[in-house]
Order: sequence, then structure tokens, then C-alpha cells
Amino acid sequence: MQASLKFCPNCGQPIGPDDDFCPNCGFDLRTARQQAQNTSQKESAKSQSSPATPSSTASATLATAERPRSPRSPRRWLLVTGIAVILILGIAYFAGAAYYSQDRQVTELAEEMTSGDADDMAEVAVASDGTALHEDDLKPLAQLIKNRSDRGLLHSMIMAKSTSGMVQIVKAGHELLIFPKYKIKLGTADAVVKTNLKNATLTLNGTPAQAKAHDGQYIITGQLPGVYTLKLSGTHDGSTKDFTREVVIPLKGQASDLTLDAATAPSSSATASQSSHPDSDTHADDNDDDYDDNGVTKTTRQYPSDTSKRNDNHSTSGIVGRWESGDQATFTFNSDGTYTATNNGTPSNGKWEVVYRDGNVFNIKFTKSDGGSIVEPFALEDDDLIETNLKIKWERDD
Repeated sequence: MQASLKFCPNCGQPIGPDDDFCPNCGFDLRTARQQAQNTSQKESAKSQSSPATPSSTASATLATAERPRSPRSPRRWLLVTGIAVILILGIAYFAGAAYYSQDRQVTELAEEMTSGDADDMAEVAVASDGTALHEDDLKPLAQLIKNRSDRGLLHSMIMAKSTSGMVQIVKAGHELLIFPKYKIKLGTADAVVKTNLKNATLTLNGTPAQAKAHDGQYIITGQLPGVYTLKLSGTHDGSTKDFTREVVIPLKGQASDLTLDAATAPSSSATASQSSHPDSDTHADDNDDDYDDNGVTKTTRQYPSDTSKRNDNHSTSGIVGRWESGDQATFTFNSDGTYTATNNGTPSNGKWEVVYRDGNVFNIKFTKSDGGSIVEPFALEDDDLIETNLKIKWERDD
């Protein structure tokens, strides 16, 4: 189809659609129509091959530039906030886990428990049934760990984090409702007292002891580790006799049996009937058994003196300190295992070690500075130290 022309390209006069020549100037309109048709076909093909003309591209760009930006979605802010909260909680948890770790807590427990302060010890300890312990309950243990070796043993038992035995580490609640809280659980042991006294009564640290009695044997059950003062009173051959002995419940193992023979106890009254009289003096005067031997105090009392005995009880409780006998002899047991002594002005020194102990009866090995050694038997009686073989009586020099 030929392109339509309304005006003559040569003279500009109106023409009809069927005119081959211009009625005014005679211009050949066929050639003009053919050229116009060719030009139209070329422009149509170019328009189809290009996605946008310069004008349309500019319009699209302008439309994009003028389109207002939409505000950020609230969901995006919630997501960012949630991630921040999770990070903060994660950091707080790992910091708390490090601060309340079992290792860190156990280290603090060991420091408190070996402080020797019964009140502080009660803050970190519980009984075998998980109930709280009080200051008075821990005083015997505080007394026991005055001995350096027992204190070191307790510390190592705590740091071992054992879940069985006399000293255990157990969970006891939570810190900040999340992290496990740990405490020290103390077990108990029995103390066995053998005696030939009749109708015996026993007290531990001034409190009546609940003891199971059978054929001269008394079992005091459920005692926490520590050092206790046992007082036993009973009758034998018509006389009332009293014992005061130290009982040690060790941190490991069972306490050694304590044997109290009536023959080694002083009479507290002449006869059983006399002891029941409220106005009678039921306790013998210790000084009646003492005498002076060249400036050294000695006693006529009889005590066990078997220097061959050995066991695993090396407790030094009640021994450490300075002692004097009469006006000529002094002896100092140092807590580091050394000793110094004077006798008639002559000094000596060396090392000492408890090699056997049964309550308040024990053997001590002395190693002199020149290398020689000897084992001597001792007993603690009414706060006095008796060298039972030599019968020397030592009084504590405070």
C-alpha cells in the first residue's frame, strides 16, 4: 500500500489520493509516494528493534527518580532488635557460666572450709542429708584442721571434687536461677569406746552422747570429722571413776577405738555411795599424785606406755605449744614439726612426729639434731601432758 499524501511535495498545493501528477505544477506524485512509503517502513522497523526511544528512557528514569521511597518495614527493625537481644543474652550467659563454673566455686569452697573459722565453714557445708550445718557443728573440724597436715588433706579432698566419702562436692540450688550452686557435704563416722566401768555415762563436748551400749562397748554414732572432748564416768569395784579423753574423727577412715581401763583412771570418790552425796568433793586433787624431782614435776599415776604401737592417726591436736615442768624444764612443739627444749639450762632441738594415736594416748618419735631418734609415749590428761614412760608432767605455758 502506497503512503498517503495530502499536499504536493513540490508546490504545496492540495492533491487527491488518486492523483499521479500534481494538478498545479505537474510534479510526479508516484515517486514521492514511493519514497514516503520506504521511509515509513524504515522508521517502523527501527522502533520495533529498540526497547525505548531516548524520550521514553528519559521518561522512565524521571518516573523512577520521582517515585517516593517507602519507609523501612517494621519487621526489619524487629529482626535487628531480636538479634541484638540474643547476642546480649548469649554474652551474659557465657560470662555467668565462667564466673559460676564448678572449678571456680570449688576453689572458693576450699578456701572457706580450710579457714578455721567455724562460722565461715558453716556457710559452705551441709550435712550428709543435705541440711544446713551451724557454727557449733563445725567447731570440732575447725579444731582438727589447726593441724597443718589435716588442713592440707581437707583442701586436697575438696579440690578433688569427690562425689563419695567423708568430703563430697554436691549441687545445692542455683545461682541466678540458672547456674548450679555447689557446697561441701560432710559424712559421719562412729566413735567406739571400750571400758570396764559400769553404768557409764558419756558426753562429747559437754553434750550427752547418744551411744549404743553392748558388753562394755559404747558406739557413738554419726559424728562429723573433728576433735571432740569425751568425758566418761562410771563405777568399778565400788569407786566412781572419770575419764577425760580426746576423740578424733579423722577425715579419712574410721576413728581408732578408744579403750578406757578403770585401772588407769583416778578415783573421783572413795566409794560410789560417797559420790552420790551432794556436798562431797567427788574429784581427787591432781596435785596429790605429783612430786618434785630435781626441779621437774612427776606423777605417780599409771598410763599406757607401749612405745611399739603404730597406726595411721598422726593428729597433733592438743600437742602443739609450749610446755613446762617444774622450774627446770621447758618443751615447745612447733606446728612445722620441729621442737626446742631446755633442761637444767641445757638446750636441745630436732624434729617430732606422732606415729601412733588412740584418743589422748599417743607415741611421738623424736629425731634429734645429731641424727639419733627415740619414741616416747604420752597422754593428755585434764589439759596436762604426761610423758607416761618417764612420768614427767608438763603443764601448758600460755
